[in-house]
Amino acid sequence: MAEKNQMNYKCSPPPFDFVLEIYTLQVLSPELREAAMDRIVDCVRADGTLLVISRGWDEPDDPGQMPWPLLKAELRHFESCGLMEVSSEDYFDDEQPPVRRLRIEYRRETE
Repeated sequence: MAEKNQMNYKCSPPPFDFVLEIYTLQVLSPELREAAMDRIVDCVRADGTLLVISRGWDEPDDPGQMPWPLLKAELRHFESCGLMEVSSEDYFDDEQPPVRRLRIEYRRETE
């Protein structure tokens, strides 16, 4: 039996040209996020694109309740996995009250 919170996912079928990560990482506790990001990167093929959309926050702000917003620093883990940031937006949406959002596009270089 797998340990609680253990992540053993693999990308299958082979990696994709485009991967969309929208809000999934926010429901994971911080200690599980890097492992999840590693698996997401596995799903992006050479010359592929990853688009990440999430709520954003800055320390020392209170992250509040789930879904927990992500720090830009946390998302830099994608770069340490071999992806390159292509574009980044940090903005407030039209909700009432406005919610801070991050939208970042990454690209995997040709191998």
